[in-house]
Amino acid sequence: MKKLLLFASFILALSAQAQDYWTEYATSQPAASTGMRSISVVNDNVTWLSNSCGTTGCTAIRRYSKTVDGGLTWTTAAIDLGASAANLEIANIWGVSDQVAYASVFPKAAGAVGGVWQTTNGGTTWTRQNTASFNGADGASFTDLVYFWDANNGVVFGDPSDGSFEIYTTSNGGTNWVRVPAGNIPAAIDAAEYGLTNQYAATGNKIWVGTTFGRILMSVDHGLTWTVAISPIPDFGGGINGAESGDLAFSDESNGVLQTSDYLLYNTTDGGDTWNSVTWVDNLRNFGISEIPGLPNTYISVGEDLNAVRGSSFTTDGGVTWTNINDNPDTNYVDGGVISFLNATTGFASGFSTSAAVGGIFKWNGNPLANDTFTAQQIATASPNPTSGVIELKGTNISQVEVYDVLGKQISSNNYSSLNNVTLNLASLNNGVYMVKVSNATGNSSTIKVVKQ
Repeated sequence: MKKLLLFASFILALSAQAQDYWTEYATSQPAASTGMRSISVVNDNVTWLSNSCGTTGCTAIRRYSKTVDGGLTWTTAAIDLGASAANLEIANIWGVSDQVAYASVFPKAAGAVGGVWQTTNGGTTWTRQNTASFNGADGASFTDLVYFWDANNGVVFGDPSDGSFEIYTTSNGGTNWVRVPAGNIPAAIDAAEYGLTNQYAATGNKIWVGTTFGRILMSVDHGLTWTVAISPIPDFGGGINGAESGDLAFSDESNGVLQTSDYLLYNTTDGGDTWNSVTWVDNLRNFGISEIPGLPNTYISVGEDLNAVRGSSFTTDGGVTWTNINDNPDTNYVDGGVISFLNATTGFASGFSTSAAVGGIFKWNGNPLANDTFTAQQIATASPNPTSGVIELKGTNISQVEVYDVLGKQISSNNYSSLNNVTLNLASLNNGVYMVKVSNATGNSSTIKVVKQ
């Protein structure tokens, strides 16, 4: 543990690229400590939030917040769910435009009926879409999430009821919902296997939903048919088959990561069918994780680090290395657990309101995390990496190469006369992670993590 923490500090000391990534804005909430359960980024201007109680034991909050100016200002209002509202709660909101959005609503008491509510006037009124009935004869109907690929094609996912997971699809914007036949859905393992509120990932035409038995239900045809895979964790919700929870993110339909609340990380390259453990370094966090669409292998994680400090971190190498955003130099750290990005310049992370005029949402400032940006900053490249001993450094006018161990101790330092190629022999070093700092004749430098094995 001590080595990891010192290593993280050392990396940050070598990386002098301090940038302010997040700015906090007020979500106009009337109650302090209001958080959020979901973030739906429609476009660069429009985002919808599903607000929720942010403290233990407080009253359920049935509100939305919305921005139409890219997150600078937010409006908010209660969502009228009718006479049974006291026994209902919102799982997530998915926005299609500044006027149209859908809320998945679940029951909190026996006899209450959830389902899908739609607004077509920007949130002023909400109407239940009755064809997504969620009123099973066994009384087990429970709505977990709603998601739309476009203005017409959507899916709403619910727990098993009347013999199968209760899933409905629409191809006309919710005018009609049709329940997916049981034969198109893998059967639940046990009566205790169900989905979780707002626990899903979606990229391209594919959607992934985690269950309390650590399985992942997947669809590639807008929810019409489903397959299932076994994840490496026992429970995505942390309550039925284990104390920990997990969150998914996919940078495309094949490549994704699974992050857990106890700092485990896994990746997949086959769309979630199989998973491999990732040995990570630096500052992974443990609440929510989001891909940045358009940037392969690039993710941002929010939550607590190994020191229980809340904030955010990013990776551009698929999860191997995590950079702590808190020290770059965001002094107002992300303190929530939900995060969502539209693209490399538009994204939001949840917070907690202090008052109607203070706090609630963190807006990404648009600072680039693109892999090509980082490549442009590199003075040299190293290959092969990992290495059994010898690596070749290729750059321009290399003047100095320094090698450090994970504790920040300098192992070696060599000066050169503006070379473009340098051979570095690490054969005498123990297997492990080393930092190679390369400087050029103009005084610029960059640091490369090298694995000796």
